[in-house]
Amino acid sequence: MADHGIRTPPPPTVAGLLADPAASFAIKDVARRWAARDCVDAATDARVLCEMFEAAADRMFGGAS
Repeated sequence: MADHGIRTPPPPTVAGLLADPAASFAIKDVARRWAARDCVDAATDARVLCEMFEAAADRMFGGAS
């Protein structure tokens, strides 16, 4: 694929997230507690939570659920 000078940032790491002053206390708490979990299980659970809260936000703002 051609390089058009567009770079995507690398995915965050737990250490990077914990060091980020812009990251919320809530996400830092989850990252700390989930860091020792199996990464596949944690990713699956995170996707379920994401879908659940996105659907709730869609309902709240009148979008599709």
